Amino acid sequence: MHHLRCILTITEAQHISMFHPQFNWKSDRISADSIEPTSPLSNAEVGLFNDIDTLPSSKNNELQFKQLDQTSLLIQVSDLVISDISSFGSNNDADTNSTKPTHSRRAPLRALNSEQYYFIKIEFRQRLPSWLSRTDNHFDKSNYRFTALQQLIVAAGMQSKLMSDYLYLLSDPLTSLCSRPVLQNKIAQLSQSYSVGLVMVHCIDFHQINKKFGHQFGDNVIQEIASNLKDVTREEDILCRFGGALFGVAFPVNEHTDVASLAKKLQNSLQQKQYLEGAINLLFDLGAAIVEHKQEQNDENENANTLINRADQALKVAQQENQPSIITWHKDDFNLYQQQFNYLGGIFTADTVTDYRNMLLLWDISSLIADKYNFSQLCQSVVQRLAQTFDFMCAGIVSTPEQDQDEYKYSINSDDNAISLSNKDRAFLAEIKQMQKVAIESRKPSERYMGNALLLVLPLEIETQDCFFICGNAQRFEVKHDTKVLLSGLTRQLGKALRRSRLEEELNRKLETQNEQLQNELAQLKEGLQVSSIIYRSQAMENLMRHAKRAATTDTTVLVTGESGTGKERLINALHQMGNRKDKALVIVDCGSIPETLIESELFGHVKGAFTGAQNTTSGKVLDANGGVLVLDEIGELPLNMQTKLLRFVQEKHFTPVGGNKVINVDVKIIAVTNRDLAQEVELGHFRKDLYYRLNVLTLHNPPLRERVEDIALLASHFLKKFAEQFKVEKRTLAPATLEKMIHYPWPGNIRELENRLMQATLLSENSTIDWELLNIHENGHAVSATHAVMPENKLPPQEQQTSFASHFPNKSSITSAAVEQSAYVSTQTTSALQQSDSFDSKNLTPELYLSELLEIVKHLLTTSGQHPQFFNAPYGIWIEDELILKTYLATDRKMRLTAARLSISQSTARRKVDRILKDMNNGSLERPPKWEQLSEVLMPIATGEIHIANCVAKIKLLVLEAILHTPVYNMAQAAEMLGVSEPTFYKLKRELDSSH
Repeated sequence: MHHLRCILTITEAQHISMFHPQFNWKSDRISADSIEPTSPLSNAEVGLFNDIDTLPSSKNNELQFKQLDQTSLLIQVSDLVISDISSFGSNNDADTNSTKPTHSRRAPLRALNSEQYYFIKIEFRQRLPSWLSRTDNHFDKSNYRFTALQQLIVAAGMQSKLMSDYLYLLSDPLTSLCSRPVLQNKIAQLSQSYSVGLVMVHCIDFHQINKKFGHQFGDNVIQEIASNLKDVTREEDILCRFGGALFGVAFPVNEHTDVASLAKKLQNSLQQKQYLEGAINLLFDLGAAIVEHKQEQNDENENANTLINRADQALKVAQQENQPSIITWHKDDFNLYQQQFNYLGGIFTADTVTDYRNMLLLWDISSLIADKYNFSQLCQSVVQRLAQTFDFMCAGIVSTPEQDQDEYKYSINSDDNAISLSNKDRAFLAEIKQMQKVAIESRKPSERYMGNALLLVLPLEIETQDCFFICGNAQRFEVKHDTKVLLSGLTRQLGKALRRSRLEEELNRKLETQNEQLQNELAQLKEGLQVSSIIYRSQAMENLMRHAKRAATTDTTVLVTGESGTGKERLINALHQMGNRKDKALVIVDCGSIPETLIESELFGHVKGAFTGAQNTTSGKVLDANGGVLVLDEIGELPLNMQTKLLRFVQEKHFTPVGGNKVINVDVKIIAVTNRDLAQEVELGHFRKDLYYRLNVLTLHNPPLRERVEDIALLASHFLKKFAEQFKVEKRTLAPATLEKMIHYPWPGNIRELENRLMQATLLSENSTIDWELLNIHENGHAVSATHAVMPENKLPPQEQQTSFASHFPNKSSITSAAVEQSAYVSTQTTSALQQSDSFDSKNLTPELYLSELLEIVKHLLTTSGQHPQFFNAPYGIWIEDELILKTYLATDRKMRLTAARLSISQSTARRKVDRILKDMNNGSLERPPKWEQLSEVLMPIATGEIHIANCVAKIKLLVLEAILHTPVYNMAQAAEMLGVSEPTFYKLKRELDSSH
């Protein structure tokens, strides 16, 4: 500006203007007493210099003059003229030529391969002075004012070039847009007078352009985006390229400015354009924010950092959407210190030294957190590293009184080392704990002065009361916006490490407890472990095993049938061990214990989101058995709609997961197991005929014990030996009369009943010989179930209908006293509401209280019946479920739809189970233990609908499982038998029960 005023003085002109391409050919017109804007230089005026005479000003550089009219002169100056200023004012060409040029030993930073020009326009009141007027196409170069004019022009050009180079260094070299530091400074200046808005623009999937077309085309796209932004924005708007395909547009706003509308305008303009000469279209995410101008002046730099951080947070949310989005920052929805946002945006400043320091600190502490696993050592290292950057006295972690530890608090000595907290620095802890409450409530850093000390407390953001504190001298420990944001991010990472350390400690404690439990369970399992070999000598079993060996060596589907307790599971294991897949998986699926709605997912798996609650993709049992053997236990319980899908799998050996569209091929050997007569089920319409024939390729029928009486003595000897080892007693033997009676006994419970009888006899016998009485086998005298009186269809006597549908609880005092007299396991301190009332109104019971009372009743029943030899290992889980289903069926006047709705099961499942129960009743196989009638009546409030329990059948099964686990059992196999499920299903239900508590 000073040089231009000197030119104005020498030439005695009225106005002078300077135009430079770096400033978009804009200029201010300078006069003797004012400065005012003028219109930019036109293309026509610039074109005047294409074909005119020039005035050499040095050996390699030149000035060009053009008289526009009688009162104005335009001068074109090449940037190259700046490199040889000494030639101006000298007309001695010989001297110039004789001067030996000197060469710098340092290579130039960049080669100037093309000339750049700027222009000076001089305007006079009247006519141009004579020394600036052309005479024979030459100016009067001998005039001293002309020489001074040339030197001033060059000096002004040097200043212009310095400014141009400075702006070049601060701008993006690819787009010429300003950089982040320049944007921050401009926003800071603008925020002194206005509210400022910022829109961040990000090109979606820009990396795919570089990957597909190459970086050169990627640079072209960046330039096109920048050009489009310049076209759609105003001249006073501030354009910035943060890096990559991320741009920013800042602008002053007022109360009428709609930032969201401006962002939408930007997005529409950018997405409507075609890039790379129409080859591609691009999509953009935008984040917008405003920082308000306040009368009480805030720190301008903090305003700029806050605005950029808000826009960055909004952009991060937009990028999480499934489509191009625009998100505007609002105070109610966003928080500067929320964990889900990237805190890196706030640590950058206009000071490159500070930025480098912050990034180096971030890198070092992140490395420490990644490398160190001992949290105490980690915390000390982090505090020590912070002390190398910031000047403070002490720092550490303050927690709740229960978890607060002094080992996480440190003082800084003169060598910047973190040592144990000194007594002097402990004086700050009381104040820090007060600040901790504020920081936790606000989820923001809390800053406070205490004398000459500055205290800063930052929450660790891990949903606990833990905070990180720093205490320093207020004159030396300065906390700016970028420092708060940086420390917030670092402490958040430190909080994750603390949570990881605590979880690891908790996990170790749980693992130790679980290990002890597993060791105990393993000991029990070892005690009750059965040998995998099948014991037999009968011809029936000889024929079965001969066929089993042939079936095991082929991949043909095998159907295993037989009554309950005949040892079908042992036969399955034998098939697996004798086959060519013995080294592969043996996966057993209990079709009868899985809810109908989950059978398909359990077998074939599901993809994430296939149905409500499907939060993860599961493989399914079929895929788990790939290469091995898949056992479909209780195949007769499979619903009809599922039988169709299973048929397709059995035929094709491929399936599609629930919710998926990819067909998966598997190689499995299928073994179907049932205790039903599937041929009869087909005739009744309960089982698909085509599936039956597909499964019935090789049938292995396990004969009942009454058809293999030759094996009774051998099996008895085996079980007596096993129980002698298990209970650490002398091996018992059977009296000849006892063995003779055992051979003629029908054994309705088959091998399972034989094993249980001999186990009881071993425990009850006082000598080495077992007599018939110790087996406790009685033809009559068993308590008959209340359901025994229930006949199918309409054969129930009217008087029994009235009594069976009682809707009140019985007097339970007799039950409790009987249980106490028969078992030492029953607590004498039971004081439930049900026991205290002789006539308890079920309508006053909540479902939770009802289940609690029902649990106690089932416990009493199991404890009492467990002493009865006939019901030692009875399938109580199935019996109680059948009792509930039949009671509900009768209470709803045999309406299957209402029965299914009341029990929270499907209508087809309800029909299938009711048919089975009525069939068992017709066969006379409904023997139940004593006191069963009381339990039956207690189930009536559910059956009549007085008490509604969601997912009723499943909850009752878990309740029975809990009662069994409170009953003394020898092993988990016995517990599974009492629940009426296979061992894999038992453990699955046990995990579900554990997770519900």
